[in-house]
Amino acid sequence: LLDVYYLPLTNMRIARTFCFTNNGQALYLVSPTEIQRITYSQETCENLQEMLGELFTPVETPEAPNRGFFKGLFGGGAQSLDREELFGESAAGKASRSLAQHIPGPGGIEGVKGAASGIVCELARARIALDERGQKLGELEERTTAMLTSADSFSKHAHEMMLKCKDKKWYQF
Repeated sequence: LLDVYYLPLTNMRIARTFCFTNNGQALYLVSPTEIQRITYSQETCENLQEMLGELFTPVETPEAPNRGFFKGLFGGGAQSLDREELFGESAAGKASRSLAQHIPGPGGIEGVKGAASGIVCELARARIALDERGQKLGELEERTTAMLTSADSFSKHAHEMMLKCKDKKWYQF
């Protein structure tokens, strides 16, 4: 056995609060609000990490999903790429997945112009519908203010009628 003075007896609180527990551990009060735990058994000291709880359950990170054509074309945030894939021989024969490819066929520029004119027509319709909605909202606001003035007028006339008929009996009407 090795005889070592572990605790200095400068503070009697430590000596008064020192207690041994089972499984080779001891506890004592370092300060009025702090508890210190020590281990005096080699077996318990080796198993200490297993006795401690885990803060979270480790889960394997899943693979990143493949980026689609449209997400690559229109942008979908930053993408981390490998240097070898960007500048190396592995990418020499492959076309980039995020670039659009020209597919020859009928239409060409005329098809694009037709699509653009269709979009302009739809935007004009949307603007007309927006103007009509603004006019309807304006009419609704006017009707609401007219109803409010009518309600105020009715309330005023009802109050005047109540004051006029307040002192009359039922047979005087």
